[in-house]
Amino acid sequence: MTGPTNEDTTMTTLAIRQLDRITADEAGLAGGKAYNCARLKQAGFPVPDGLVVLSTASDADLAALAAHPWLGALPADAAFAVRSSGIGEDGLEESFAGIHQTLLNVHRRDLRDAIAVCRASGESEQALEYRRVKGLRSDSIEMGVLIQRMINPIAAGVAFTVNPVTGRDDEHVINSSWGLGEALVSGQVDPDEFVVAKADGALRWTRAGEKGNGANASTLSLTPDRVRDLAILLTAVERHYAAPQDIEWCYDGGRFWIVQSRPVTAARARSCETEWTRANVAEVLPDLTSPQVLKAFEDLLDKAERRYLGRLLAPEAELGPMVKSFCGRLHFNLSQIKRVCALAGVSPAAMLQSMGHGDEIGPDDEHAATPGWRDRLACVPDLVRLALQHVRAAHVLREHDDRTKRFLDRMTAPDRRDLPDTEVWSAIEEWLAEAPDFMQVVLMLGNVLFQETPVRKICDKIGFRFERLVYPQLAIGERSVSAQQAFDLVALAQMARRDPRVVQYLRGDTSHISHMRFALRGTAFLAEFERFLAVYGHRGRYEYDWSLPRYNEDPTPLLHALRAHVEAASATDVRATIRRQEQEAAEAWAAFEARLSGLQKWTIGRSVRRSIRTIKQYYVWRERVRSDIARVLSALRGWHLVLAERFVERGWLSGRDDYFLLEFDQIADVVKGRRSANTLRPIVADRRAEQSRYRGLRMPLLMRASMLADLLRMSGVSGGSSGQLTGQPVSGGCVEGEVVVVRDPADFARMKRGAILVAPATDPSWTPLFTLAAGVIVEVGGVLSHASTIAREYGLPALANVKHATRLLRTGERVTLDANRGVVATHGETS
Repeated sequence: MTGPTNEDTTMTTLAIRQLDRITADEAGLAGGKAYNCARLKQAGFPVPDGLVVLSTASDADLAALAAHPWLGALPADAAFAVRSSGIGEDGLEESFAGIHQTLLNVHRRDLRDAIAVCRASGESEQALEYRRVKGLRSDSIEMGVLIQRMINPIAAGVAFTVNPVTGRDDEHVINSSWGLGEALVSGQVDPDEFVVAKADGALRWTRAGEKGNGANASTLSLTPDRVRDLAILLTAVERHYAAPQDIEWCYDGGRFWIVQSRPVTAARARSCETEWTRANVAEVLPDLTSPQVLKAFEDLLDKAERRYLGRLLAPEAELGPMVKSFCGRLHFNLSQIKRVCALAGVSPAAMLQSMGHGDEIGPDDEHAATPGWRDRLACVPDLVRLALQHVRAAHVLREHDDRTKRFLDRMTAPDRRDLPDTEVWSAIEEWLAEAPDFMQVVLMLGNVLFQETPVRKICDKIGFRFERLVYPQLAIGERSVSAQQAFDLVALAQMARRDPRVVQYLRGDTSHISHMRFALRGTAFLAEFERFLAVYGHRGRYEYDWSLPRYNEDPTPLLHALRAHVEAASATDVRATIRRQEQEAAEAWAAFEARLSGLQKWTIGRSVRRSIRTIKQYYVWRERVRSDIARVLSALRGWHLVLAERFVERGWLSGRDDYFLLEFDQIADVVKGRRSANTLRPIVADRRAEQSRYRGLRMPLLMRASMLADLLRMSGVSGGSSGQLTGQPVSGGCVEGEVVVVRDPADFARMKRGAILVAPATDPSWTPLFTLAAGVIVEVGGVLSHASTIAREYGLPALANVKHATRLLRTGERVTLDANRGVVATHGETS
């Protein structure tokens, strides 16, 4: 077989171009990745040399590849990186990040096969799905291919020239790991992370990733000097493009190389794109909510919010729905909430602080926006309606009580086990129709922010911290139902301590309620425990997710808490806690009044007292209403279980829990004969696979939809803590103690008396742990959250919004929790 002719070589150099000779006219043939690398290389940036196989290259062109002069100048054993370069990728709108194929360490003899693989990746299942989601055509997919000399790095990674989580454009975020960067980009390793100031290259934050068990596992993959060198290069690349960049880089021990750069589309869209938060719901729904509950709440909460806020919300076509789910997690539309604040004359900063997004507050958030007069005029009727609701709040609560009682009477009266499927489902549909009305009072009480705003303004004016004044006042007086649950549990524990038979039982196997009722029959403790369940048994783990059992079904978390109290050296002194809270409240008020003149004490002082009483009442009412909704959902769960058990008995489902993977319309279609029951098992299988894919994702509390892919790539925080963590103070005080990390109610038994509870978030089912804790640290939550409310009422120092606390803190580690300054200082593990 003869070698390529001169004609072949000439043809090849036209369809296969050297990287540094690609022109702007050829961008549409080279693909985004190759063209971006060509631009950087031609501008003098360190980009590995290479060839670009244009999308027009034919089989004949590829056959002549081996004769290309660029390849002929390289050693015979040279290795190459072969990267797909899709036409239209790495642009302003679509990045195709991680979608198309990259092959590393390709030998010369395998180049044609590697090119074929890269070209075919444009029609892979994931590429076609990406195109479908983005609304791109898939009938004429073109692909360039970039061939580069293989760099053998000692470290590699990705970097953003704008912080993808906070949107800050004055810092780089660098992820780095040993060796090749592919494992990092694909999420197979936990990288080191560096946040670097652009202005001077100063390291603002460093975290060591868990990089496996290799020789370098415990060593940072970049030294501070190398981080600064890389930051200088990143800044230069960003300036070259005049836009934030997502950059893949590697370091060979002598210099840094840029192997890819694409625009950070999320940063460009930041100013106008809808923002989403899950701070409101992360404490009452599991991180990964059951599909049935997720879809039902997405629909009913959106209806409830639009019914409540009316024209204060922008049309869905303008700012999107009020509620939406992403990757199995429910999110609220923060852009819509900011619009409501603007129309109500409230600054976004106060709202963000209340929700637990204090670190997201920017200068523009400190002042209330001024909407157009047409918008304000259109919203006047709704503003008046909402104001009147607050004036008659006590009456609204009485109406809620009556509605709840009537509904529970209807739900508990019939023996649902004897009803046909259609009537069981009819009862559930009745709740669906009424649910948005049930939520109206919760939404009203959630607007306590508008009661707090005047007090905040007064505190700011006289130079006294709002939290220092208000939080101690909220801790005294009438208890919320959730706080009362905690106090009642302590009283139950004190009764248990006095009965050796009960103590012996609690120290043994407490796995089943029927066993306890048999073992402790006739004891005063059991009678009191049954009364406790009669009051609080409708509550439980993530109690708004009706797919999960209530205390009435599984009181194990309560029994674990009781055992911890019983095994403690001394009983909890509730009276001492109350006296301390009252003293702290009196001292805070005295310090506040000391800033007022005599006349101001009679004017401002009285006004602030009235406002604080209203705020306190709202918090108490809000917990009560949330408990009522949990009671309704507990009753509703009973109706769902009837259908779930029937579906299993008939062989339609494998287990009872499978029922909660089905959405309501799918169940209704089967019950009403519109769908074959044989279709349920495939649906369940798909949902289980979907849940499995979503389970490992670390979702941010605050995000924009276009940031999702980049945020997931940049996630991966774990490992031990060092130095200080910061968060939002939600209940004052300072305590030093041992940390117990509880990620899920299944870990409740790990909690110790006197320990500092560290959790992702809490709902009322976590209340028993508060009776054991000396302090509380949660990753999620604001001033309105369950953790904040109960911690204040129980007199516990507490911080919310402590990012990654459950991964950065370890059980057994000693910390100082300073909830006055918002700091957690770590000291190491206990002996």
